[in-house]
Amino acid sequence: KWLLTSEKLQAVKLWITAGPREKFTAAELLKQRLDSGGGLLVMLREGGELKYDTNINFLLEELGKYYAVIRNVYHKYFHPKEALVSSGVLNREISRAAGLIDEENTGNDLQCLRALTFVYPYGATLNVMKPTGFFCLAVLGSCHMFSDQYLDKEENSRIMDVVFQWLTADSIPLNQTDAEDPEITDYTMLPDTGSLSERLRVCLREADENPPDFTSLFDMSLLKLHTNALPSVLEQELPPALFCVQVLQPAFRDLPPPKPDLSDLDETFPSEKVRLAQLSNKCEFLDGSNTVIVSSLSGF
Repeated sequence: KWLLTSEKLQAVKLWITAGPREKFTAAELLKQRLDSGGGLLVMLREGGELKYDTNINFLLEELGKYYAVIRNVYHKYFHPKEALVSSGVLNREISRAAGLIDEENTGNDLQCLRALTFVYPYGATLNVMKPTGFFCLAVLGSCHMFSDQYLDKEENSRIMDVVFQWLTADSIPLNQTDAEDPEITDYTMLPDTGSLSERLRVCLREADENPPDFTSLFDMSLLKLHTNALPSVLEQELPPALFCVQVLQPAFRDLPPPKPDLSDLDETFPSEKVRLAQLSNKCEFLDGSNTVIVSSLSGF
């Protein structure tokens, strides 16, 4: 970076600064150049002075905060900050100097606004106030607008030619009516989509109003038995000569047998050894003799 001096600025017809990233140490020389009638083109970008640590606002007299310009609908370009402006020319002499309208259509305000369509990529907003003097100063809020990537897009090259012609020559007198009272709408502020994307919220649906008759809320046709899918009369699809239609009686299942009553199965169905043991327990031995009592075992 070489130092700005008055001798170097006198030999330059047009001074262009595109996105300065350092502070100017000789900003008063640029002001002297404006006072002497020299041309100056300042191109900025989103973020402005605070983001790129420059003091260009000392020259531009505090234009204000730099907001990023984005489009609110998707059209033609992928990135939201590649804004396509179709009605952005406020002074009709700019469209006439670009060769898009003639002298007859200069009074048509709508045609003058839509004559130039340009791409405003990664640009910043500008708060412009009426200057106190007559300066040949042009401020562009997008450094990428005149870059190689976007110069051939839309009418960007025409705008660059008109701006350079206005800064270097006096052949483009601006319309005083449009310059004094331009029709500018207010900003359309959008939320910070970057921070909102990290804090997702569920969209709640508003509840429908209750009807006056609450009984209409009950839908009794959801669960019911009906024969709507069955035909009312049986149709015979087989030829009658070979097959005869016969109606069979329905075969219902028999009821299961009743469960048996609870009883002592050991007493009802004992084994032979168990019965002998029970019978021997009922007998008594006589005087310790080995007398075997034989009983009737007809049941064994």
